[in-house]
Amino acid sequence: MDKYNLDERMPFTPLTFYMEYILLRYNNYLKNKLTNFDITQGEITFIYNIFYYKSFSQRELANLLFVSEAYVTKMLKKLEKKGYIVRKIDEKNSSKKIVSLSQKGELLVHQILKLTYEWETLFTQTLSDADKDKFKENLHKITINSMEL
Repeated sequence: MDKYNLDERMPFTPLTFYMEYILLRYNNYLKNKLTNFDITQGEITFIYNIFYYKSFSQRELANLLFVSEAYVTKMLKKLEKKGYIVRKIDEKNSSKKIVSLSQKGELLVHQILKLTYEWETLFTQTLSDADKDKFKENLHKITINSMEL
């Protein structure tokens, strides 16, 4: 990578360039490791969020991911057809559908998390534990701040 003069360009390179590049490499890593699963990167984003936020509505998912409800419906239909999620009518509000992971979806998300932690270990191997903790803390702060923009 030295031929790209990355050290010289660092002060002038936007943070988002680095974040995007790391995400591209991570997505490629997952794609190569998840060949036994019928899942796309876009669908993984939905799987992650359904896992972390447990059972919630399609509207809440759309708001969380900054996408339209129509897009959420399209993605959820795909995930449901593949057997990764379950959609049920909310008992308290029949016009609302609650989304949760199926057993197959739970197995998938645990495999993804295992691979994610492996990836994090690989891509942060040049950092000390203290630097990793600080990096994660700073990313958390940036993420929270970006939600308010």
